[in-house]
Amino acid sequence: MKKSKEKIKGSINENMKLMSTPLMSILPGQISFFVILSIIPLASLLAMLISKLSFNFDAVTSFISHYLPSGVTNIILSIFEQQKVTSFDLFFIITAFYLASKATHSIIIASTHIYNGKQKDFVRTRIKAILMLIILVILVITLVGVLTIGGRLVDYFSMVNGNINPVVNWIYTILKWPFMFFMVFFTIKVIYTIAPNVNIPSSSVNKGALLTTIVWVVSTYGFSFYVINLANYTKFYGNLSNLIILMIWIYWLCYVFVFGMTINEYKLNNKEHDIEEKK
Repeated sequence: MKKSKEKIKGSINENMKLMSTPLMSILPGQISFFVILSIIPLASLLAMLISKLSFNFDAVTSFISHYLPSGVTNIILSIFEQQKVTSFDLFFIITAFYLASKATHSIIIASTHIYNGKQKDFVRTRIKAILMLIILVILVITLVGVLTIGGRLVDYFSMVNGNINPVVNWIYTILKWPFMFFMVFFTIKVIYTIAPNVNIPSSSVNKGALLTTIVWVVSTYGFSFYVINLANYTKFYGNLSNLIILMIWIYWLCYVFVFGMTINEYKLNNKEHDIEEKK
């Protein structure tokens, strides 16, 4: 029991030290800045791809309205509605990917710095950033697809046999959340693994990826509750309140993301240090 308490206390102290490092005061702000710059081109790209895949935009807007904080929802929906693109434009796709990849490019720079790696040339880094962006786009489309196609399947079974609809609906409701959680966790794990210009084992990022996924989900709900019931940004920022809420929310997500990456690097270094000592 005593050893367990000491282990928990030591883990808390380690996390507090990591949170107070210079990296945690600089890198989240850098990443969140580029994430905000990437919102409009990314929304345009997603709107075009979703329309091409014949997904229901109502499912997208419903997802945004239900699972993003109030204030953030207003901005994202307004951007999404204004940026619908129905025609296939190769130049638009290339430009949108390049502009939106500024966020993932910033993640590569930050993660390489955390792992004390060497920054590669601009072209190779930008190509990796675009590949990481494609992974994120696939994640979003998959989540939207689960909601859209899953809902259509439930409706189909309801039309075929109304008696089994409650069972099918129950199964769909139960299974979609673990699946979506796993997809988010898996995507974060992949990004944590490939982002730094350092070869690291994928198993070394499990703890940080799981922590980031859980905190993202819980804190998004918590922040939404705080904005709706406790905070009063309108009093101080007026018409800019929604933008301020968006910036704070994105900064917090980026902070947690960098913190998870820092934990991974810290654990990997300790493991390598222990192996060297045993030798």
